Amino acid sequence: MLEVAQWLVQNTPFDRLYFYGNDKPLHVSYGEEHSRAIVLMLPGKSGRLVPKVVTAERFAAMTAGA
Repeated sequence: MLEVAQWLVQNTPFDRLYFYGNDKPLHVSYGEEHSRAIVLMLPGKSGRLVPKVVTAERFAAMTAGA
């Protein structure tokens, strides 16, 4: 799923992209704003998912094992 998400970031004018993990679905929203916000949903100490906004450059540099 990481490869799909990275392609979307490089090739589409999305509004927000929520990435939950390489083995999980992702969420992409499209709207007039095209804000291109990339949000990693990371497990917190309590087990709940915590959003972390990252740049397109950092997201492009991610690998499936990381």
